[in-house]
Amino acid sequence: MEIIRDLERLTRHSYPVVTPGNFDGVHLGHRAILKATIDRARAAGGTAFALTYEPLPQKFLFPERAPRLILAPPDKLELLRLSGLDGVIVLEFNQRLSEVEPRDFVREYLLGKIGAREVIIGHSVNFGHKRAGSASVMVELGRELGFDTAVVGPVKLGGTEVSSTKIRELISGGDLRGAAKLLGRYHFLHGPVVHGRERGRTIGFPTANIESETECIPPDGVYATRVVLDDGAFGSITNIGMRPTFNEGVRSVEAHIFDFSRDIYGQRAKLELIERIRGERKFESGEALRNQIAMDLTKARQILATV
Repeated sequence: MEIIRDLERLTRHSYPVVTPGNFDGVHLGHRAILKATIDRARAAGGTAFALTYEPLPQKFLFPERAPRLILAPPDKLELLRLSGLDGVIVLEFNQRLSEVEPRDFVREYLLGKIGAREVIIGHSVNFGHKRAGSASVMVELGRELGFDTAVVGPVKLGGTEVSSTKIRELISGGDLRGAAKLLGRYHFLHGPVVHGRERGRTIGFPTANIESETECIPPDGVYATRVVLDDGAFGSITNIGMRPTFNEGVRSVEAHIFDFSRDIYGQRAKLELIERIRGERKFESGEALRNQIAMDLTKARQILATV
């Protein structure tokens, strides 16, 4: 898959089919849009592109109010690659782009620079200055400017509409199973394994301290998880929080990997969050904490046995 960040260097294709959007999460709703884009491109002998932005518009326009991203940008690009697209066009979202009216966005970018023959758009997508563009606006512009448009969605699962907003809600509430259903995969945190205070080692449960680059982190607590490294996935139990028993003031993500003794400091790890076991709480002693961890380990293994 080609990643294009400079439209001036984009190779002209005879029949580009383009879907614009944020695609945060690359969830089941997004996958339906991506599949429609790929299917239309294949049927016409064309090229399937997604068009997205870095940073996402809300991050640029309202950084203090912007939602936490479900995926770090490299992880989003990787999941878009796995969808089967021919390319992803990444536009730098800046002040100029934020002021482009919907009609001008279509004429300058989709038609002028990309040469789109078809545009596939999600039913809730907004584009252009002050989010004035919508799916219905895109359909109207297609009729006026001579390109085909298809609107996809909404996608519902068990009566719930699949959306990035709903998934963030579920993650922030600790409902990782619910989030996984809408994502079509387990939510994960991604980042390097770094040195921590090594508290776990002192009580017999060494941990890998993962410095999460993923913004959307669930509430403090203990989770059944899997640590994914280059050579496979390993069952684990993870504590997210402030380690109140030890009066630590820094939030951390620490995974104890079952039956694992390798040194993985400096490696990048993906932490799949399967299910929340309990909230974080303070224990009276290290012994009390060890006893609780033993029970948590049993529960985590039971959960992971069903995955």
